[in-house]
Amino acid sequence: MRISIIFLFLFGLNFALSGQNFLFQNQNFFKPFLTNPALAGSQGYGNATLIYKKQLAGFKNSPNSQVISVDYPFSKSKIGVGFNLLKDENGSSSYAGFESTFAYHILTTKKGAKRPSGFSFGLSANVNQFRINKIKLLSDQVDDDIFNDESKFNHLSPNFNVGFNFFSHGFFLGVSAYNFLPFFNPIFTDENDLQTALTVFISTGLELAVKDKIVIRPSMLLRTQENADYQLDILSEVRFLTAQGSFFSLAPVYRNFSYRTITGSQSVGLNALVSKHPFAIGYQFDFPLTGNNFSAGDHVFSFTYQLTAKPKITKKKK
Repeated sequence: MRISIIFLFLFGLNFALSGQNFLFQNQNFFKPFLTNPALAGSQGYGNATLIYKKQLAGFKNSPNSQVISVDYPFSKSKIGVGFNLLKDENGSSSYAGFESTFAYHILTTKKGAKRPSGFSFGLSANVNQFRINKIKLLSDQVDDDIFNDESKFNHLSPNFNVGFNFFSHGFFLGVSAYNFLPFFNPIFTDENDLQTALTVFISTGLELAVKDKIVIRPSMLLRTQENADYQLDILSEVRFLTAQGSFFSLAPVYRNFSYRTITGSQSVGLNALVSKHPFAIGYQFDFPLTGNNFSAGDHVFSFTYQLTAKPKITKKKK
């Protein structure tokens, strides 16, 4: 009995670690700020976003993620601040955190340019808590020391992150790195801990105007993490604009490794986003192509509220 319980514990811990690859950061289509601190306030207006993700739909206690993300520009959009409040849950384990961000934006073109150029720098600090619910994990009481060591079930850790973003005439290139603290303080270093392992994001894309009211935005996001597989997202967003500044967009996505718990496979999906000031509603669905395809797929819902006034739309002179 004791051996079986220990096996369950170790399996559950590994199951949790494989799922603690920050599910919330896979929602960067709806909130790019989630994967790069330099993007706080970069859109020139503030917004608050709620995101919920359900993974492996159809299974009881399957992984899910909740995010509250807010960013806002100050000082004529030169400075951006923001925060992310998150919680990833996976059966008996959970991962919660708070991240606060400061960003600085430098424009190399005139303010108000249709396609501005410049670069941004961002720095954020966060505190994360990893927790395993022993009541959910263990059905019987045990007297092994490993189960009485609370540090194995509840771990609190600080960290900090940096990001850069270059943009010019519709093109952008962003690089961000998360979990820098272990490099400066060995006490936070654990090569087997995916939650505090160095994670790097590289994103790039281009905005192409096909017609006056149609824009195509091909983009790519590469994520690599120490002691873990890399993840590549390839998107091609088609955005349909209206004269009032609203839009509707569809973005097919291919993901080579979804960081999904259990399946860990390639996937394809579709993002949909509808925006009409001050609201935006989004939905994402993806389905595994390989691996254990017994899931009904993953579902993401997002709701955004813009915190600043609606921008004035300049009418073209006839």
